Amino acid sequence: MVPIEALTSFDPAALASVSTIGASGAPIRVVDGVFSDPGAVVAAIRGADLPIPHPDDFYPGLRYPLPEAFHAQFAAWLSRLTGCDAVSERNGFVSVVTCPANRLLPIQTIPHFDTTDEGIFAAVLYLFDEGYGGTSFYRHRSTGLELLDARSERLYRAALRREVPDPAALSRRYRNGDDALFERIHRQAPRFNRMVLYPGRLLHSGDIAPDYAGAAGPNDGRLTITALCRLRA
Repeated sequence: MVPIEALTSFDPAALASVSTIGASGAPIRVVDGVFSDPGAVVAAIRGADLPIPHPDDFYPGLRYPLPEAFHAQFAAWLSRLTGCDAVSERNGFVSVVTCPANRLLPIQTIPHFDTTDEGIFAAVLYLFDEGYGGTSFYRHRSTGLELLDARSERLYRAALRREVPDPAALSRRYRNGDDALFERIHRQAPRFNRMVLYPGRLLHSGDIAPDYAGAAGPNDGRLTITALCRLRA
């Protein structure tokens, strides 16, 4: 477990900007100055206990549990920031990408979505400088889909099965731009102590170097905090 104190000190003076992206007009919020003392956050993470197993979510690296108090404090801060009623889904982690590109599973090489629930938003808090890449958002070319819902998810998965009949044939490379299947519609640059908040049903992927060689742990890698919240106007 990551120590609690630093991770619940959100800056009330954080600056937010809102834009829309893609043909879907998906809302994206970018917030700078998330934590009051981001250096203490990183130090706390580096002193954390062992990571937790996560066999079902396909994250290409290590994940550490967040203290329970983080979820309520983050939701309260997000409510003030957005003017919405934010409720934590209590699905959040400290995460660090460690998997070498050549060991990725096929599903880890294409954009993904977190949920088809229209009320849930995903937050990525960057705790590194620009060298490890930010987050990009994508359109699936053949269906034109950017945002998924319960109905379009079935269409999307059926199209992928037609287009990629043998997933094992996909190149073992991290996603970082356009290809024959997906078009990048927006690239969000990272910055230390910055957050990007977007609909969890939006196709997205971390901007990781395609041939990334991996990292040993939180002292050496793409360190983020990820969390899901439900926003109600």
